[in-house]
Amino acid sequence: MSAAFIGALVGLVIATIDFTLLRMLASRVDLPETKRVLNITGLTQFALLPVVGWFVGPLFAGE
Repeated sequence: MSAAFIGALVGLVIATIDFTLLRMLASRVDLPETKRVLNITGLTQFALLPVVGWFVGPLFAGE
């Protein structure tokens, strides 16, 4: 496994945790606009964090 792939997997795990926490927060909020923004933010993490991890992983591994 390459460092980039491991970085992407770590980004995906962090995105999953972040999505879960944002969904829990959205269930406690009263305003529907805020719920929608929190859900959209959680979903965008699935696209952004693995990509960031792909590029940051080799930097930490020294490749």
